[in-house]
Amino acid sequence: MSSKTELLKELLLDLSRASQGNVEASAIISKSQGLPIYSLYPEGPDDKRIPEEDVIAGRSTQIQEATRKVFKQLKRGPLVRMLIEGENGYVIICDAGNDAILAVLTNKRANIGYMFFSMSRTARRIEQVLS
Repeated sequence: MSSKTELLKELLLDLSRASQGNVEASAIISKSQGLPIYSLYPEGPDDKRIPEEDVIAGRSTQIQEATRKVFKQLKRGPLVRMLIEGENGYVIICDAGNDAILAVLTNKRANIGYMFFSMSRTARRIEQVLS
């Protein structure tokens, strides 16, 4: 693995550890291509409930693009992050630089405020690694 790949892996591992095991999947995604740059599936999640990295990447990119347009139309300023709550957990998406998105799938036990904080920190570090 390249050093960048190792750094990205470490960043996602740190995010998963910080969540106290509540992250079920995380992905760094290319905005321009909608493809995964790096993804991590911590041990233990139910594989049937967690989609493959290509699905996470594609859907996260679609959600973010649509939400950006809505925010622009509603004059809410630049999009910072989005939280989508489902019956079985959350999807949290934020920018990680000019051409990357950080998407995280968590269970319902996740501390959302702490996830926002941790993801913001991780996103800044991802931006540094990819630049």
